[in-house]
Amino acid sequence: MNWLHRNVRPLSLVLIGLALLPAYLRAYELAGPSDIPTVLLGDKVIVNHAAYSLKLPYSDVGVFRTGSLSRGDFVLLRLKNHPRLKSPFFKRVIGLPGEVVEVRDNQVIVDGHKLPLKALSAADFAWVPRNHPIGSEVQDEDGHWITFTPSKGEFRNHGPVQLRAHEYFVLGDNRDYSEDSRVFGPVDEAAILGKVIAKFATGPRVR
Repeated sequence: MNWLHRNVRPLSLVLIGLALLPAYLRAYELAGPSDIPTVLLGDKVIVNHAAYSLKLPYSDVGVFRTGSLSRGDFVLLRLKNHPRLKSPFFKRVIGLPGEVVEVRDNQVIVDGHKLPLKALSAADFAWVPRNHPIGSEVQDEDGHWITFTPSKGEFRNHGPVQLRAHEYFVLGDNRDYSEDSRVFGPVDEAAILGKVIAKFATGPRVR
């Protein structure tokens, strides 16, 4: 009993932390093809809902800012006013507030500078199941995978788009099969719910 009495405060803090954890760290399952091969259909990811802003548990009431969005962040969004995209979905942050973003034949150009691209061997992605749509090319774009088929994607050309304060340009990694800012435009920071911090693959990965 003496031990319990001495440690009642730290134990209480631990219990409170465990009770609040689901409000900020949540698991989601991928249901669409827009981020193949980074994540496959059925893969699960962990989202940190406090990565950018700490909010009161299970609410939209912000308490204080915890971090800033960076290019390349894989994020969870929800567009409450969009007729078809009211459920949360995932995209990659490509353009930041104040930047000008353009896409030319799947090459992303930010403020007149092309994002670095490095061609990868399609043979290295043979593990992607055949029922998962993937482009004929896979490339490393500034540190993350993207895929597309040259001259195929309906939205392979877009912009230029000038981003205002608190606006972000988001894209799916599977450029031929992604409905993203090329379709619904830039997203406000308030639409970004959190950042993917871990993923659990359904199959083998080379990275």
